[in-house]
Amino acid sequence: MKKFLEFMQDVPTAFHATKKIKEMLLEEGFIELKEQEKWNLIPEGKYFIGRNMSSVIAFVLPKRDPKCFHITAAHLDSPTFKLKPNFTLEQGKYIKLNTEVYGSPIYSSWMDRPLGIAGRVFVRQGHQILAKLVNLKRPMVCIPNLPIHYNRNVNMGVELNPQIDMLPLYSSRDGVSLKEVIAKELKVTTENIISSDLYLTSLDRGCLIGEKEEFIMAPQIDNLECSYGLIQALLASSSMYSINVCALFDNEEIGSSTLQGAGSTLLSDVLKRISLGLHFNDEEYMIALGKSFFISADNAQGYHPNYPEKYDKSNPCYLNEGIVIKNAANGSYTTSAFSSAVFQALCKKASVPVQLTTNRSDIRGGSTLGAISLAHVSIPSVDIGLAQLAMHSCYETAGAYDLAYLISAIQEFYTTELISKEEEIILS
Repeated sequence: MKKFLEFMQDVPTAFHATKKIKEMLLEEGFIELKEQEKWNLIPEGKYFIGRNMSSVIAFVLPKRDPKCFHITAAHLDSPTFKLKPNFTLEQGKYIKLNTEVYGSPIYSSWMDRPLGIAGRVFVRQGHQILAKLVNLKRPMVCIPNLPIHYNRNVNMGVELNPQIDMLPLYSSRDGVSLKEVIAKELKVTTENIISSDLYLTSLDRGCLIGEKEEFIMAPQIDNLECSYGLIQALLASSSMYSINVCALFDNEEIGSSTLQGAGSTLLSDVLKRISLGLHFNDEEYMIALGKSFFISADNAQGYHPNYPEKYDKSNPCYLNEGIVIKNAANGSYTTSAFSSAVFQALCKKASVPVQLTTNRSDIRGGSTLGAISLAHVSIPSVDIGLAQLAMHSCYETAGAYDLAYLISAIQEFYTTELISKEEEIILS
């Protein structure tokens, strides 16, 4: 878990997380491929491809005769606030920043705390336009609450308007503009900054808490915890049978319908190009898909001891009690009795505890990228996650032991020959 906290130090956005993961892959001998170039794949080769600087898919080939794909997927983005293109707003003698909501954050959790700003900036350099990452890790802005004297009912619950209440305070009116600050950080001129994707970020990057340090608190636990666990499992695994794939997408929090999201053809494009590189014909590719299995990993709503009435009485899940298998009759999760049985068998083989969960029938839960991905690649799939509290808060809480369970289970998945039919499952 301490290695995860180290990973969290410099990944305030999906752009930074992608960069960090690419560096980890390169250190382990992976080769970066480009969509615009021909792929030359060799047995036991280790490769990855990125898109938009915010999604990455890595894969490892077996020594010979690949029979199927073993695919895991998670997402790298988290709810926050994004700066609008013309973000400077004057109000009285202050400068505020104009933002819009990204995903569905818990608004109040972002208030009255020092916040940083991070993302990417496109800069003109001669005849080129270059993308540069920026991470202002010092306190840049805050979103101050209204004094209780002007709102005596604040502790009875207040509806916060994102265009009024959630705009961050940046400076006094005669301060240096944010664009100038970014230009200085990147060592460019303000005139050469063309466009940007900038977000508010939490400066407190995480810690262990509890009497036995059994809990972790950090920003972006949903879903960097699963993303980190999947990539660690891939790095530690090899296979004699399957093509092992780890897909980490951007934009799950806003529906995945982007060029780099799970709703795009990114995953299917990569699988098809792998098959072409291995000289599969169309039928061989379809046979490989028919033998494949997909694990969608996105954190789960852990049982909150202050709100027991919010959870299904016979299917709650707890922090530090193992991997959660998500179930939903409405299909928002891809888990079926078949895929649940497969995953439970893998976890038993790896000596990893498992929890089954579902929402109360009168409370709508979230969705994951599993069902969205399978609209493009139809493979038996299970939706899993790790239990956490305060999901979509600026600062979330999870169990310190569960990440190790995830890594062990996914390693088992990547190294096990899985022969599955609708009526039979064989693990070897």
